Amino acid sequence: MPATSSASAQPYNDATLPEAMVKTVQHFVPDFFSALAQVKDPRDPTRITYPLPEEILVGILASMVKVESRRNIKFRLGTSPAFIKNLVLILKTFYPKVLFPEDRLLHGCTLNYLLKMVGVKDIHGLRLLVIRSLLRKRCLEQYRLFNTYYPLAIDGTGCLVFHTRHCRHCLTKTHNGKTLYYHPVLEAKLSLANGMALSVESEFIENEREDVPKQDCERKAFYRLAPQLKRDFPQLSICLLLDGLFACEPVFRICADNHWSYIITFKEGSMPAVFAEYEALQKLAPEQVLVIHPKKGVRQTYRWVNDIDYAGRKVNVLECVEETRKGKTRFVWLASFRLNAANVKEIAETGRCRWKIENGFNVQKNGGYELEHAFSEDNVAMKNFYVLMQIAHIFNQLMEKGSLIWDRLRNSMGSLKVFSLKLWAALTETLIDPVRLQDLLAQRIQIRFNTS
Repeated sequence: MPATSSASAQPYNDATLPEAMVKTVQHFVPDFFSALAQVKDPRDPTRITYPLPEEILVGILASMVKVESRRNIKFRLGTSPAFIKNLVLILKTFYPKVLFPEDRLLHGCTLNYLLKMVGVKDIHGLRLLVIRSLLRKRCLEQYRLFNTYYPLAIDGTGCLVFHTRHCRHCLTKTHNGKTLYYHPVLEAKLSLANGMALSVESEFIENEREDVPKQDCERKAFYRLAPQLKRDFPQLSICLLLDGLFACEPVFRICADNHWSYIITFKEGSMPAVFAEYEALQKLAPEQVLVIHPKKGVRQTYRWVNDIDYAGRKVNVLECVEETRKGKTRFVWLASFRLNAANVKEIAETGRCRWKIENGFNVQKNGGYELEHAFSEDNVAMKNFYVLMQIAHIFNQLMEKGSLIWDRLRNSMGSLKVFSLKLWAALTETLIDPVRLQDLLAQRIQIRFNTS
């Protein structure tokens, strides 16, 4: 989908990808670069070589171009004079009075040293700024359920695994006499119909100490994440997309108290009595059936039952059986919305968007972001590296789906993985034209998201 501005009519070649990157960040998050300068620097000011905005930006760029490890920051980026010049040009564009080293790039250990001391809340605040800016600019409204509710998937994923105890917060798992020490995380991501999965909140699943009687888990992490989500987005209309683990009374109560809607994957083992009652009642309500053919060779049959009693509240159950030449697939959800023939299709389509968060995890694990790599063994730095990776993934998605470069991306790159390689090549092999960058930043343009 092309943008309507004059700037988008300019053909962007590989050499101008860095300018497009800077413009994309400036367009969607105008205050991002000024916010970097607001992060509290905990270091001794008399011993600082690399200003904090430079170090944080390098941390984000390293993930954007998919540097595989902390050591490789120096190898893949620091050995390129072009990258150092491009980095300094970008920084001086936004911080003209700050002195930046122009002949060398910081080492990954230098970044690790900083991220051990910077507050996790400060780095979280940068991501919060990004998401709030996207919402404030109404960039994501077209992906809302019923033009009202933002679909927010919440799920856990593995992050780091060690064969020896990493820290006192490690979770442990023993199998065949071998103990693994690991750090999972519970993620809340905006899971949108165009394929984007944008990180909103992260809650690390970790034990308070080594000798806890019962380990931390996804559900406990959800109980901690929910108040933070409400504080950060008090007025946002949200529809939580959850898996069957969260089909329980405390989660229903939290959603009701916070005025959140929900669509929860419903499995028979989650609430057996409710599942059995649904299967009995739906046979007695033949009028609550909708059959559609969304495309050739596909048949979808929807059935639903409202107001099933559970623990003193009413729950609604929606089922969709999809038939193709390959066979049948059955989906069942619990939904906070009262169900009818006019809304079940849209609710089901939104419920299926929960899998976008799984796609996001897969991209970060297997698509070059190296989510499962230990960029730091320090507990604070580990979390800060993780959030910087989420910010980088957001920026990459805004570029990949944005109309500023979409036509060229689709016609010449072939895949989104190649996009990061092209961005790395452009940053390390060519120089940004400062005049062209200033002209682009000065233009008021419209960047739309591709929906194909």
